Amino acid sequence: MSKAKALKPFQIKHALSVCKLMTHSQGKRCALVLSHSAMRVSEIALLETKYVVTKAGLIRREIHLPAAICKNLKPRTIWLGGSLITEIIQDWIDYRKAKGWGTNLSSDDYQGLNPDSRFLFSNKGRPYAMTVKKRVLVDGSVKEYKSSDALESSIRTVYKKAGLHQASSHSGRKSLVTNGIVKHGYSLAQMANLLGHNDEETTLIYVDIDQQRIAEMYEEAF
Repeated sequence: MSKAKALKPFQIKHALSVCKLMTHSQGKRCALVLSHSAMRVSEIALLETKYVVTKAGLIRREIHLPAAICKNLKPRTIWLGGSLITEIIQDWIDYRKAKGWGTNLSSDDYQGLNPDSRFLFSNKGRPYAMTVKKRVLVDGSVKEYKSSDALESSIRTVYKKAGLHQASSHSGRKSLVTNGIVKHGYSLAQMANLLGHNDEETTLIYVDIDQQRIAEMYEEAF
């Protein structure tokens, strides 16, 4: 299990602000908000434009992740909540169009983007490369999975510059669960469904409650 730390809302906003001072800021900010919307880094790298933007050019509030890009081939739905996320995604789309990355000049559909293109590109204007890796399971069997080391490194770099040295792409999913349960009272079952987990015990591991959070909970109890 990843040792990535869950982040509080103000830390997430700080990381997004730090992105603005970096090269390829639009892409980095887009990757961050998608990771904090319950997406794995491999899913972000493989996500196609048509799953984010409708043919009419609207940014979807619900993104249906196809089985082909999900862990264990288990499709699920994520939600893009709030105007800030939509704004960041639109900024990335505008940046892509200005760069001419994955565009379709013969049509205004999908805001002029190629619907079958990857949604996120590296600073070189290419889709993020995927690497096949192997993991040894508890029973000794070996399972292959795909990873995007370049995108993971890009996200970690943002967090390091923001002073969040224990954060990684996995912090997005952990933050969503921790903040959802601790601050908003959502159930483990709801969070498990959002993350694509088969059981709630796996989701429970994602809950990251530090001493400060515990102190805040006691203060809010009275």
